[in-house]
Parts: sequence; structure tokens; C-alpha cells
Amino acid sequence: MVAVIEGLLSKDQVQTIAKRLFGAQFVDGSMSGGPLGESIKKNTQVSPQSPEYRELSQLVLGVLRQNDQVAITALPRRILSPIFASYVEGNRYGEHVDAALMGPYPGMRTDLSITIFLNDPGAYEGGELVMQTPFGEQVYKRPSGDAVLYPTHYVHRVNPVTRGRRLAIVTWMESMVRDPAKREIIGDLAEVMDRLVRDNADGESIRRVEKARLNLLRMWAET
Repeated sequence: MVAVIEGLLSKDQVQTIAKRLFGAQFVDGSMSGGPLGESIKKNTQVSPQSPEYRELSQLVLGVLRQNDQVAITALPRRILSPIFASYVEGNRYGEHVDAALMGPYPGMRTDLSITIFLNDPGAYEGGELVMQTPFGEQVYKRPSGDAVLYPTHYVHRVNPVTRGRRLAIVTWMESMVRDPAKREIIGDLAEVMDRLVRDNADGESIRRVEKARLNLLRMWAET
């Protein structure tokens, strides 16, 4: 399931990140593209050794850990430090599947990927995030601060940028519930419970839905 999270980053947070990126050191992004990186990936990304990287990484990780929709949809157990990517005219990232394990050995299992858009669609042409889903090809080009959360096993690409500069943040999550179908069931129950609370439903209905959600989480979660 693909989830669009509107306003994951506030306007102030987007501006703060954009200002810090202006002076950051960018390096060749193909190094993070796996065995096919040099042939399918052409972009740049902020060096982890850049003075700005630690501050920006902590800001983004803090937002992800505190966001209710991320918590409900992803049930994150661990989140990798993000990549701050830049695509200028002619840059692209061809069709690929992200690595199953990332980070220091033995690695973190990657269940979910998230792309956070840092500039508005009018700032560049092309650069759409395109993924192959069970419902066909889906195309995303969101306003700054919005994010797209999707299963890491989906084949996806970033279309060539033909004008301007595309700035985005990408990172990966290991979920407490690795099966995407089970995560969706738990997330659906959480959304139903929230709606029941907003609609002032009777307490017994709320308790029964929450009981089902928590018992499934207890049954399926790996901590």
C-alpha cells in the first residue's frame, strides 16, 4: 500500500533544510545505487561527512518518529539516516528495487521506503517518482513537505529532470510487522478507531476495535 503524507515537513522545516543544503557538500549519488548504480543513477547527494548532514539528519528523523501517520502506517522499528538528493537537468534514477538490507553489517531489513519532496512541482520539470504497484503504474510529484511512503519491494524510478532542480529526502524503515498485508490490516483498524472516536461512537465499539488492533499487533509484531 502506498500512503501520501501531506505536510510531513512544515514550511519552516522545509525552508531550514533548503537553506542548509545551499552550502552543503554534494557528492556523486551513484555510490548508493547498488551494483547498477553507475548505469542507472545520475544525481548527487549530501556527503555524510558534510557539517550540515548531522543536523539535517536529526531533524528529519525526529519528524518521522513523531508523525502519527508514519506510526500507524509503517509501525517503524528502525529508521535509517536519510539521503538528501539533488537532481538537475539530465539527472535520473532508472527502474530499480531498493536493497533488502542496508546499514552496517549485518544490516537493517528494509520494509518501507519514503520520499519527502523538498521543492514544489513548478520548480522543475520531469523528476516524477514512478512506481509499479498491484494497481498499475503510479506517478507522484508532490508539493514541498509532502511525502510518499511505499513498500520497498516495489520497482520504482525517478524520471529524468528536464528543467530546474529536484530536491528530495529518501530513507528506509524496518517495520515491527514485516508483512505488508498485516501492516495494512492493523493500520485500517487504527483509522477506524480514530474515526469512531471523532464521531463519538459508543465506548464498547471503540474498545472492541482497539482490542482487535492490539491483539493483532501482539501476534504479529517483532521487537
